[in-house]
Amino acid sequence: MLSLKKFGLPALFFLLLFVFVAYPTLTVIVKSYEYKGQSGFGTYLMLFTKPYFIGLIRGSVLIALGSAFCSTLLGLFLSILVFKTGLPMRKLVLFAVVLPMIIPGFVTSLSYIFLFGRNGLITFKLLNLSWEIYSWRSVLILQTLGFSTTTFFLISAVLVGVNSQTENAARNLGANEWQVLTTVTLPLVRPGLAAAFLLSFLRSMADFGTPFIVGGRFNTLATMAYTKLIGTYDTATASALSTVLMVFCLIAFWLYFRMERKSQSFRVERQLGGAGLLRLPLLHRSILVSVGVLFSVVMLGLLISVFLAAFTRHLGAGLHFTWDHFRIIPQQGWNSIINTIIFASITCLITTFFGLVIAYLVSRVRFPGGRLLDLLVTLPFAIPGTFMGIGYALAFNRPPLLLSGTWAIVVICTVFRELPLGFRSGDSILKQQERSIEQASENLGDSKTGTFFRIILPMARPALMVSAVYAYITSTKTLGALIFLITPGNKVLSVDIFEATVRGDVGNAAAFSVVLMMIAAGGVGLIALAGKRTGVASRFKLLSKLQIG
Repeated sequence: MLSLKKFGLPALFFLLLFVFVAYPTLTVIVKSYEYKGQSGFGTYLMLFTKPYFIGLIRGSVLIALGSAFCSTLLGLFLSILVFKTGLPMRKLVLFAVVLPMIIPGFVTSLSYIFLFGRNGLITFKLLNLSWEIYSWRSVLILQTLGFSTTTFFLISAVLVGVNSQTENAARNLGANEWQVLTTVTLPLVRPGLAAAFLLSFLRSMADFGTPFIVGGRFNTLATMAYTKLIGTYDTATASALSTVLMVFCLIAFWLYFRMERKSQSFRVERQLGGAGLLRLPLLHRSILVSVGVLFSVVMLGLLISVFLAAFTRHLGAGLHFTWDHFRIIPQQGWNSIINTIIFASITCLITTFFGLVIAYLVSRVRFPGGRLLDLLVTLPFAIPGTFMGIGYALAFNRPPLLLSGTWAIVVICTVFRELPLGFRSGDSILKQQERSIEQASENLGDSKTGTFFRIILPMARPALMVSAVYAYITSTKTLGALIFLITPGNKVLSVDIFEATVRGDVGNAAAFSVVLMMIAAGGVGLIALAGKRTGVASRFKLLSKLQIG
């Protein structure tokens, strides 16, 4: 007979994951098997036979492939510049590449409109150009910039682990620096490149805010699912679109998981140092510096434009300082600010602690269904935000779990969306800890619970701080899932910014964005402080595991 003391906790997590992950997922899938009020595959036949929906699917896949390729290439260039050269631009580029962590994607879209829109500072004021900004091209550009942080950390986690002795051996055999890079370094980081590409593809497919704001007539599976549910309440079509989207994401996730396991085979054996630097020719250094400077200027320009729009009367018509846009905060924004901080704080605490607990159960405790628990807790990683939002909206709007309209549904949704982050960081922490210390504790008579709280938790505290703050930051920026669940009583800043942008209240949207970025920037500062205790290489390795947005 199974011991309740030993298997009660895994059973509890199984129950919670089934109710709040598997049940909403199944609800959407079952709802998609409906056409004009009757059961059947009519909705799917419509999606794969009508030219509009075929074009919608094709466009979503093509834009995801394009942004994945461009962001991976950009992340590779920036990673080589920062970690494999001694060029003076490294700190500036590293600062710029971290900016997307505090600038939500929809805020970047807003900044992009400020700079390059029909009345933009650059296109209209400086260059007097009339450029159609609302198109797939803008989606491609913004996703490439936004995913650069993800690809940078994933590639850097492998790049800093490349043994410099291997590169030196190639030099001793007569290879020049370019040959060392192309025949030794890049082949070694190939698993990281593949993982970065696949994860960027997954994130692009799931992206909702960017194509909705700057896509114009260009729609994706995520934006069309939102339009069908919110605009016409066509739940069957919205569910079918979301299911097709999830299938693409699941395939990308499966391939990503395999590539990531390959990239984990590279051990980080040294800290950053001069021994591993490449002495590239002038032309190649110039290209790297040009890419790094251009990227940094664009990212800083996007950041500055938000502040200009927030503190000026009308961006593009005159830079006259004003506080007017912030007057909406006492009237409308205080509740959203408080909700954002509270919801994000609860999310980061729960996901970090229980993520470590689940990782401990999966890796240290033997019980039936361990692999299934691993799968269930990781599943939200691959589920697009719009899919989960629709699932929660359909599953919890009736008894026995009537949660629609409450703050609880927002917190639960963000917790289970971010739980894979806590689980993956906890799994990474446990893999780096020596099990002999735990065994010594148990040999001295301590229980597994005592060992967890007295040995594992204190040793993992610095790394847990990094993952907790990262969960806090990502929770403040969440939009795709929450847009279906928000009511006036449980609004958050990300939704306020989105709604203001859609209404055309760019000044108010910018003011909300400044507040949101200040909240996120505080989290980045805490990551930097916590990271000083984890080491450079291990910090990048951990951050690479947290790039699941």
